[in-house]
Amino acid sequence: MTNGSSMKFTRLLLIAIPLLLIGLTFWLKTPNPKFDADVIRSTASQYDARIIRDNWGVAHIFGKSDADTSFGLGYTHGEDDWETLQEVIMTARGMSAQYLGSKKNLVGLEAPVQDYLYDLFKVREAVEGKIDTEVSLQARALAKAYADGLNLWAVENPSKVLPGILPMTDIDVIAGYTWATPFFFRMDEELQLIFAEGEAPPVGPYQSSHNYTHGTVLGSNAFAIAPGRSEDGHTRLVVNSHQPFVGPYAWFEAHVVSEEGLNLAGGGFPGTPILAQGVTPTHGWAHTVNKPDLTDMYKLETDKAKNPKQYKLDGKWVDFEISKARFRFKLFGPFSFPVSKTMRWSEHGPVLETDSGYYAIKFSGLQEVGALDQWYAMSKADTLDKWKAALDMNGVLSFNVVYADKDGNIMTLYNARMPERKVGPAWRGVLPGNDSSLIWNSYHPVSALPQLYNPDSGWLFSANSSPFFVTDAEHNNLRDNFPDEFGIEPRMTNRAQRSLALFSADQSITADELLKYRADGSYQSGVHIREMQNKIAAMTFEDEVLQKAQRLIKNWRGSTEVQDRRAAIAILTGMNAMGFELKDDKMPLEDALKKASSEILEVFGRLDPQWGEVNRLRRGDVDLPLRGGPDTLRAIYGNYENFVEEKGLTAVAGDTHIMIADWDESGKVIVQSIHQFGAATLDETSPHYSDQAHLFAREEFKNMPMTLEEVLPLATRDYRPGQAQ
Repeated sequence: MTNGSSMKFTRLLLIAIPLLLIGLTFWLKTPNPKFDADVIRSTASQYDARIIRDNWGVAHIFGKSDADTSFGLGYTHGEDDWETLQEVIMTARGMSAQYLGSKKNLVGLEAPVQDYLYDLFKVREAVEGKIDTEVSLQARALAKAYADGLNLWAVENPSKVLPGILPMTDIDVIAGYTWATPFFFRMDEELQLIFAEGEAPPVGPYQSSHNYTHGTVLGSNAFAIAPGRSEDGHTRLVVNSHQPFVGPYAWFEAHVVSEEGLNLAGGGFPGTPILAQGVTPTHGWAHTVNKPDLTDMYKLETDKAKNPKQYKLDGKWVDFEISKARFRFKLFGPFSFPVSKTMRWSEHGPVLETDSGYYAIKFSGLQEVGALDQWYAMSKADTLDKWKAALDMNGVLSFNVVYADKDGNIMTLYNARMPERKVGPAWRGVLPGNDSSLIWNSYHPVSALPQLYNPDSGWLFSANSSPFFVTDAEHNNLRDNFPDEFGIEPRMTNRAQRSLALFSADQSITADELLKYRADGSYQSGVHIREMQNKIAAMTFEDEVLQKAQRLIKNWRGSTEVQDRRAAIAILTGMNAMGFELKDDKMPLEDALKKASSEILEVFGRLDPQWGEVNRLRRGDVDLPLRGGPDTLRAIYGNYENFVEEKGLTAVAGDTHIMIADWDESGKVIVQSIHQFGAATLDETSPHYSDQAHLFAREEFKNMPMTLEEVLPLATRDYRPGQAQ
């Protein structure tokens, strides 16, 4: 190369390199959509939501329309839990990795995994394609109003809002439902079937989407007592969901009232534009998690082991539908890297690659958008016939339902969007992917599911157990009347067994007895931890510490009273041996006993501290003893992973938002409730950050006013967001 050519090449490089760097900068710079704050404020001004905060900080939201109340609900969610909501919005858009990089999101799923699966399940595509045809105008108005309320709070508090979050839309809200609800029936857990022979691939949610602590709590209790079984002729409902204490699945308490007939006090999650369970003047309902078989896995025969283009179905080679998942991965500052990854769909549904081949997954709720319409109808159903019609919509994918109303009706439903499957195959296993007769495309009606309306027993309950043991024995549904293809779980929790023992023996249940039974803190004879107790009692130990621990466990009576000095060694040994919910095989008993003994001695200096010293409710400066434990009716799940560092168990899940509804003979309702902490979910400076904790620890309740006249004397704030004050 001549000197002239060399100089020319150098000049070209000097020009090209800056241009390439500029281009690279633009390519890596995270795009942020523009928004007009004035438009958001103008949109907000069209709603009329009056928010009154009572003496506990609970938001009572009054509006002319139902949409007004959803707007107010969105605004108050922003006030009380913006940080959580912001991550919920990321998830609802499949954009977690853009903000979090490789970190795990609030529910324990690695952000790139979440974004890939979001695209693989075609969540956004489904919502955008179905919102005009499968979501009612009324439900869509609720979703839009909720997003508009969030948007207003965000533009009023710009320093708290990450770039690109605004504006939020009704599609974001409904996409959040569509993505999240299948994980409640543990669709993700089913994938372990295909990953059993090797490590989960980067696209597989081997981590539970509910890893909000070191174990999974999918519990809840609910009780309904009819006039014929109550001592005073009242109808009563207990709404007692077990959820994590913080995060996207922690209950937010509110009360919404509109001139269109909505009057619901209850609980919702961040991102939900209507309360998912609660009480109205006419009726109330509670959800508990169930685990029907709503997921099927299919092993596919492909044309190639790597990068296949086809799979075999009914003897023919069929082309995969192949596309790309596209999302961004955070680098630093305003920069993120665009990611593109191949996605495959078969006729069964989305396809996952594993070490042992390609598998298709089909599950109820894939691209379903009907949950909001059903919950809305449930909240407005002021007669039993309307209630049944709401359940028949079958938009809510799973959850048991327990119901009571002012007319004395009670009911329970093992709810599921249950596939209509071919009789015969082993549906709980991995199915052959080459037989199209195994691909279901329809669902059983709700009338085909286990349910009881007004049984002669006069009481019903749900505690995450078999739906064939929910009241006095002679009034239960029979297992033989329902197909094996439903995959109904046979599990009986300690909570279920205690409920049967307590309620069946009481033919005239008083209000006080109902509360006492609800908060029972004992383990029934025969449950896992009591069987463990008997096994340890029969063992032989040479170590004196283990001998003393053995004696304590042998003499334990299954109690979790605060003063009990045998509960700590028994329950911690159980948690070591059987996991967070005392139901799995995690560790040999002797090892479990050694570990529990060592840790208790290290923290407390003795093997027999009072259970209340060990089992604690901690929130800011609050540190209180708690009764109850894992899988007791007074459900308390403590964080054992940090036992030594935190000097005991800090409660992280279990009893959270609880409601008691009492309709007298005339149909008038009195509602009481409690929250484990308070209305201010994240604001440590708020007086409502922990103001309910002392009541919760004492197992007491506060009154829930249901009318404007009842709320006004308790008001601490009264404001109309978006309106000139």
